[in-house]
Order: sequence, then C-alpha cells, then structure tokens
Amino acid sequence: MAVGAKDRLDKALVKKYQSLKVDNAIIQSSMVDPNKMMETMNDYANAHMEAFRIHQALRDICTKAISMNIQYTKMKSVKSKKERIAEAARKVVAAQMAKKHALTQKLAKEPRPEMA
Repeated sequence: MAVGAKDRLDKALVKKYQSLKVDNAIIQSSMVDPNKMMETMNDYANAHMEAFRIHQALRDICTKAISMNIQYTKMKSVKSKKERIAEAARKVVAAQMAKKHALTQKLAKEPRPEMA
C-alpha cells in the first residue's frame, strides 16, 4: 500500500504545501498540568460515586421506614367456585321459600268461598 497523493487534487495540494514549513506546537507554560487534571477528574468521579452511595443508602432507609409504617388489614377468605354456587343456590331457595310463605299467609287471611 503506497503512501502519497492518489488523484490530481491530492497531488496539487501536496505541491502547494510542500514548500511551507510547519513548526511543531510548543506546549506553553500556561497550560494545565496533565497530572493535576487527572487528579481533578478523579476527585470529581469520587464525589459522584459517594453521592450515588448516599442516595442508595437514603433510598434503603426510606423503603424500610415506609414498610414499617404499613398497616395490613385482614381480608375475607376467598371462596371457591363451588362454594359461591352453593351460596347463590341457597339464596335463591330462601327467596322462593319466603315468597311461598308470604303467599300462604295471604291465602290464609282471605275468606274461602263456600261450596253449595
């Protein structure tokens, strides 16, 4: 694999800039020391990790406090389908018996026609 210009445009650019002298960039003394920058980044990351740990601890404490304050109420026992059907049948039979009893009471109060 060859290194260099591949087409006319690249060749023209190389010809144009080959005579120019480019100096390497000089790191100025006003720049931040890389070691100090790494220490600062490390401190920033440690502060965020500590804030995350505090958040987790507070969330656990709040969850425990809420769960200790919950008051549970006893629910009725759940009936099976067979028990519910039997109960409905008992209610229907009871309603029919009440209706029959009311009808017999009504008939007992009415005078009976006499046969000739």
